[in-house]
Amino acid sequence: MSPDIVEKAKGFIMDPVETFRNTRGDDLGEVLTYFVAILAVNAVLVGIMTMAGFGSSYADIPGMGTVTGIGAGIGAIVGTFIGEIIGLFVIGLIVHVLVALLVGGNGLEATIKALAYASTPGLLFGWIPVLGFLATIWTLVLAVIGIREFHDTTTGKAAVAVVLPMVVLFGLFIVLIVMVAAVAVAGGAMA
Repeated sequence: MSPDIVEKAKGFIMDPVETFRNTRGDDLGEVLTYFVAILAVNAVLVGIMTMAGFGSSYADIPGMGTVTGIGAGIGAIVGTFIGEIIGLFVIGLIVHVLVALLVGGNGLEATIKALAYASTPGLLFGWIPVLGFLATIWTLVLAVIGIREFHDTTTGKAAVAVVLPMVVLFGLFIVLIVMVAAVAVAGGAMA
């Protein structure tokens, strides 16, 4: 990993406000290069943890049966890599809609850049059991700071733009779990 990437990562973890201000002029290609480099580290570490039996240590693949060990690790690496890249852009679009509604903002590119940089602690430390939860919280805090800095808005409006989609998605997840549980209970009662 290049020294510039390491310095930026340290900055986003230790001095995020100043680092966001210093990276505001970075072009999208530079930001995505940083994101992919940090993501590659994360994906490999998730793969290693998976091979070691932590997290999802196996996968049932139709027609192939259960994949364990190296196969599961490679699957975790590929799945993490693809999922995080898609997630950056999907979440970026959702957050940007709120940014546009709340403050107008500086464009979708600014939102993607802010979220890519904000993902630093989650990608570097999210794979570690227990510590991963704290890294996720710090990632959300950084997302608020990044949106605030890149869109010239208040912390409150940035927090609404970042947190509201998470609350809605969490709510939908709970509704889905309740629906699945209701169907399972109803199915069990019929048997």
